[in-house]
Amino acid sequence: MNIKRKELATAAALAAVYFGAAKLGLKFAFVNPSATAVWAPTGIALAGLLIFGVRVWPGIFLGAFFANLTTAGTVLTSLGIATGNTLEGVVGCYLVNRFAHGHRAFERAQDIFRFTFLAGMVSTAISATIGVTTLSLAGFAHWPMYAPIWRTWWLGDGVGAVVIAPLVLLWRKNRPFNWKSEHVAEGTLLFLGLFLAAWVVFGERFQSELKHDSLEYICIPFLIWAAFRFSPRNAAAANCLLAGIATWGTVHGFGPFAADDPNTSLLLAQVFIGIMAISSLALAAEISGRKRAAQRFRLAVESAPNAMVMTDQRGKIVLVNAQATKMFGYKEEELVGQLTEVLVPPRFRGGHPVHRAGFSAQPQARPMGAGRDLYAVRKDGSEFPVEIGLNPIETEEGLMVLSAIVDITARKAAEEEIRSLAISDPLTGLANYRKLIDTLDAEIKRFDRTRRYFAVLLLDLDQLKKINDVHGHVAGSRALCRLASILRDHCREIDTPARYGGDEFAVVLPETDSAQARKIAARIRRRVACDEERPPISVSVGCAIFPHDGETIEKLLSAADRALYDMKRSPADTDAPRKSRD
Repeated sequence: MNIKRKELATAAALAAVYFGAAKLGLKFAFVNPSATAVWAPTGIALAGLLIFGVRVWPGIFLGAFFANLTTAGTVLTSLGIATGNTLEGVVGCYLVNRFAHGHRAFERAQDIFRFTFLAGMVSTAISATIGVTTLSLAGFAHWPMYAPIWRTWWLGDGVGAVVIAPLVLLWRKNRPFNWKSEHVAEGTLLFLGLFLAAWVVFGERFQSELKHDSLEYICIPFLIWAAFRFSPRNAAAANCLLAGIATWGTVHGFGPFAADDPNTSLLLAQVFIGIMAISSLALAAEISGRKRAAQRFRLAVESAPNAMVMTDQRGKIVLVNAQATKMFGYKEEELVGQLTEVLVPPRFRGGHPVHRAGFSAQPQARPMGAGRDLYAVRKDGSEFPVEIGLNPIETEEGLMVLSAIVDITARKAAEEEIRSLAISDPLTGLANYRKLIDTLDAEIKRFDRTRRYFAVLLLDLDQLKKINDVHGHVAGSRALCRLASILRDHCREIDTPARYGGDEFAVVLPETDSAQARKIAARIRRRVACDEERPPISVSVGCAIFPHDGETIEKLLSAADRALYDMKRSPADTDAPRKSRD
């Protein structure tokens, strides 16, 4: 019941507003008492239906019926005209809701043009056709005048739709004003300037001096000003101000559209008003849409969890978010306008030339968003690894590159740890068996290029089982680590000590012949013998030279193993390791 009462109240209010606007518009009916080129009720009716729904259509019908009945019509003609006006509003509402986003039609330029065609041309033809036909059948209009009366009716309704409906719909939205002093001052200057320009064109004061000058176009810069600097609702208000002054001046015979026939004068003025309204609204919607898109984009960038940096085609930074300033230690104003080299110097770009559109040497050749690991530099000079995802974006200023930057220090450390575990012995920290084999394979390939020998030492920690049995496995593990430490300390930087397995170790000696290998092995044995920790340890060493003792990894290790076995069988021999007899 409350809903029905609310709808009835809304319909009654709509009827009253429609009636008042209709009575005012019919004062400018020159071609026929019921046909006028100034018909604001069409815009009021359409806005009311779009806002409150089609259930309030009785308000349109009643307003139109009583407006015509109290002007020059009979009950039957008033019913016919009211029916046409109601159908005009209902059909226009349906078409706009269906094809032009309804009451949001003035947020996009394409929807404004659809609105103009559907509500300003198609649906208004219904009212004009029914209304003029009703008048002609009732004898209130002559059939030879059907076309000019229909044209006046149709154009008056169309201009009312494109001027009044946007004003109501846009100002209905509860959007806050920008009350900054400079904004208020600019708005005041705009509307004052538009008023003065329109008064010069359509007012009485300057008609004698400017009678033959087409100065109606001096209003255009003010409409463009409203579209560029203000919102669409301000553009709609500017259109209404211009429409009011132009209509008043034309009715009184002033302005560039004044002619001997008042109806023709109004038609010309309404065409001008309609064109200006559509153009300025479309321009305002397009600019406002771009501003909203830019604001949404900036908000998305600022709220992104990663550091975001946007650069122009010259490589200059135009936008950064809070995460980027926090990551690099700069303030926003310190980064904007700088080249990307301040964050990722060229020396960290793999030798590629610096590309002026972003961080990548050739961003257009990489998949959108493809990651690239580089090193970046903070404001304090510290370096850290980053992954940069590149996204080319078309903007009004041209091609931009939005770079998402992720600090991968923790990931790099984890990768390094995993890589180290994959090639290291967990107990001793030396290279493991896998790394040993890879090193031997690399040395064999290098021998094919350089023809330089290399040696392999196999070392066995003597009596490890006895140490474990007598002193415990902890002491045995400690003995293995002591030997590993000695190998690290007494090998060259180019050598690779490794744990071969169990109590056996290996050392790859690049660019080493037999004599040099025996000296290195003897030095290691002497250092082991001088170790004062308990329990005491000793080692046996076997040596093999590539390619004399084996031309493959398997044969080389087998030769070193035999040499080691021979040394264990004759421990009283010299300090030097036993060389393979192969």
